[in-house]
Amino acid sequence: MLRWLSALISLDLSPDPFPIGKGRFPTLFAPILATLGLVAIACSSSTSGDRGATATANATTGVYLALGDSFAAGKGASSADLTSYVALVRGGYEEHIRHSVQLTSLAVPGNNTQDLIDKQLPAALDVARTGDVRLITLTIGGNDLNIIQSDPNVGACIIDVNDPKCPVANILVGTEQRLDQILSALHSAAPKATIVIEDYPDLFSGSGHPFETPAKVAFGLLNDVIDRVAKRNDVLIADPRAAFVGRSLELTHIHDTPPDFHPNDAGHRLIADAFLKALGGPSN
Repeated sequence: MLRWLSALISLDLSPDPFPIGKGRFPTLFAPILATLGLVAIACSSSTSGDRGATATANATTGVYLALGDSFAAGKGASSADLTSYVALVRGGYEEHIRHSVQLTSLAVPGNNTQDLIDKQLPAALDVARTGDVRLITLTIGGNDLNIIQSDPNVGACIIDVNDPKCPVANILVGTEQRLDQILSALHSAAPKATIVIEDYPDLFSGSGHPFETPAKVAFGLLNDVIDRVAKRNDVLIADPRAAFVGRSLELTHIHDTPPDFHPNDAGHRLIADAFLKALGGPSN
């Protein structure tokens, strides 16, 4: 994410319309601000390589496989093992089915759809083919927009995400193809597993930032892709978007220093609720 900071600072946004913490815009939301979608921010991490919650329950029956980016890895939660959405989904799912499951999390902060194919999917398919996988959850796609940092037309996105010069729409064509590949492969390897993919909530909503409206557009474009692919592949959709409307200050770490739009414990709880609702199980 550091590579985005210089591109963001080069934009003439003085005077600072949103002075939170130190500096104009923290590294964590550089990619999304640059694309006006804030999508990649929420999904990548400024910390190095620590993965999300991974635990093994006693007397387990079946496997819960979690894949994705920093959302799925538990970024922003006070404890990836206890308060991340993956940990909460596991607890709710176990309550629903009345037995324990083994959690295997392969999620990595900062991963995009190609990273998932290259780094997470091979191990996931091995688990799916050799284990009794009952549930697979995914949060992935936001970091695909990182590629915009090398595009000379990034400035067009600051004005209007739907501007033909803005490369977001073209980038998402590739995202859609890779999501199809991922979900198709998981279905083939684990045909009896329930698969649920997340729509990204708008983590800018209610922040008062001048990029709030463009960010909503960019999130919408990405989520449209996710929804289309999910329906084609008979995959359930976890949709926490309504719960986040107008609540960025309450449900993220925007007040931290440096500011961070990853969901806090309350945000992770609402994301978990969306997954559990999709599964037909209990939510908080």
